[in-house]
Amino acid sequence: MKLSLLQENLNSALSNVSRFVSSKSQLPILNNILITTDNGRLKLSATNLELGINYWVGAKIEQEGVLALPAKEITEFVSYLSSGKIDCELNDKNLLSIFSTKAESTFATIPATDFPTIPSINPSTAFEIDLSLLATAVSQVAFAAASDDSRPILTAILCKFTSQSFTLVATDGFRLSLKTIKLVNPIKLNDGQEELTFLIPARSLIEVTKLAKNTKKITIGLTSDGHQVVFVLDDLELVSRLIEGDYPDFKRIIPDSFTTRIFINREEFSQAVKIASVFARESANVVRFNLKANALELTANAPQIGQNRATVEAKIEGNPFQVAFNFKFINDFLNICKGEEILIELNETFSPVSFQDQSDPSLTHIIGPVSVQN
Repeated sequence: MKLSLLQENLNSALSNVSRFVSSKSQLPILNNILITTDNGRLKLSATNLELGINYWVGAKIEQEGVLALPAKEITEFVSYLSSGKIDCELNDKNLLSIFSTKAESTFATIPATDFPTIPSINPSTAFEIDLSLLATAVSQVAFAAASDDSRPILTAILCKFTSQSFTLVATDGFRLSLKTIKLVNPIKLNDGQEELTFLIPARSLIEVTKLAKNTKKITIGLTSDGHQVVFVLDDLELVSRLIEGDYPDFKRIIPDSFTTRIFINREEFSQAVKIASVFARESANVVRFNLKANALELTANAPQIGQNRATVEAKIEGNPFQVAFNFKFINDFLNICKGEEILIELNETFSPVSFQDQSDPSLTHIIGPVSVQN
């Protein structure tokens, strides 16, 4: 292998790829980045067996080759180099020499034969979608997925694509977020396909949106074996395992109707929740809602600190009653809202409650109340 490229390009590539290197794997090879010459470009690959990445960077290739380098060391080393041209050359003793304007270094390489293959997309399964729409939907649902692996199915986002729309659903068993987007530009599915449904880890979709900053379109499809999903951007492919199993029937979680409705200003409501959280953190995160005639009263009580009571003006339709929530779930929802008014719909003290950003009817968010003693 013999090639040259710019430090700033290699540094950016290594910074992105190194995030997918396994830190806990029992397979030592996964602590490395695979570097391959590929059709006049340099391809960097890494995987933690859940997520894998292929990342291409421009380079002047004089001699083809493949090698693996320790991810931590090569990423740190290149970040310290001055910007400008870097020359790399692999000798017959598997030592990689790296020459920059002010430094000359040698790395011992690792045989790449044991590095797992990161598969590419099966073109027959591929379809294209606007990245901005996908990124918006992911930001509005991913936080509701479970963060621990005790129930792997709940760490996934249910992704359902039709030719005219797509729906993302996430739930951790205590809350649920659902986003449906009608498409201006229809998705081209294969003949005979009415919809495609994937269970994709929330972490994978979050990474996709982080990596795709200046791209307008993203291509999505399966690997040849159908067990992994591939996201194709301009200069990279991100490959994620799919989660197998039956996702909860989210339609049964969402109530068909409600008996009580609360219309409340988002900023005033958010401020009241944050004030209550100071006390709620010391009392199982519980904030109580007391519905009154023309106001919503929020209370939190922490015996070792004190108690808080705040009243926010609101329009309430239906019978007033009391209900309690984990304030963190309320905050997470409010953090994705952009409208001036929030609609809260309830039935009774222990029934699922709907929280709606009035400016975004395509988003449905459900939070389960918590049980507290009087």
